[in-house]
Amino acid sequence: MILIEVYLPFSQLLYLLPLFLWFLILFFGSKNICSQFYTKVKCSSEDKSKLHLTFDDGPHPETTPEILKILKKYNQKAVFFCIGKNIEQYPEIVKQIVNEGHAIGNHSYSHSYYFDFFATTKVIAELEKTNQLIKELTGKDCKIFRPPYGVTNPNIAKAVKNLNMQVIGWSIRSLDTVKDKKQVLKRLQKAKAGDIILFHDIKAQTPEILDEFLRLFNDTSLR
Repeated sequence: MILIEVYLPFSQLLYLLPLFLWFLILFFGSKNICSQFYTKVKCSSEDKSKLHLTFDDGPHPETTPEILKILKKYNQKAVFFCIGKNIEQYPEIVKQIVNEGHAIGNHSYSHSYYFDFFATTKVIAELEKTNQLIKELTGKDCKIFRPPYGVTNPNIAKAVKNLNMQVIGWSIRSLDTVKDKKQVLKRLQKAKAGDIILFHDIKAQTPEILDEFLRLFNDTSLR
């Protein structure tokens, strides 16, 4: 740009353009969990014979048991990405999840609004604490992690690599925390076997949405 300016004068503000573009790339790389920008992320399944349902932010004392009833009704298995502090508060629900044939994933201990700004050592501490809670309750080692808010960055990537964990994303985000039932079901119309679908087992409307979705999915014989 300096050489170009010798022959073609332009505003020196343009020197900020490469920096702006670089930060833009970093931002979208962080926000788009399936961009693979910082770390390898699994966003769809090689198993194309069934749906892969996931639930974030629980367990919740009212919503999670309702979701478990619906999953049993449709003989559907799921992965629950649980927050460590919620595991401590509702250990019996975690045991129920596992006893009914579902899997538990790590969704950090605190799910802090500032998780994306944590140092690598603090991210590791959160993941290890939650992994230990899962191990104590289920007897199983946890090797899968979904970052809070679906954000990845260099510190999270280093922590995951240090603990030899697999980051799990999604191919369909239901947006059940911000959209109403009709809007969520419309988003889920494109669902097909092999998709990893993101729900949250902390929202009152999610069990009703899940029931309707699984009924429609089974009726259309998409599996």
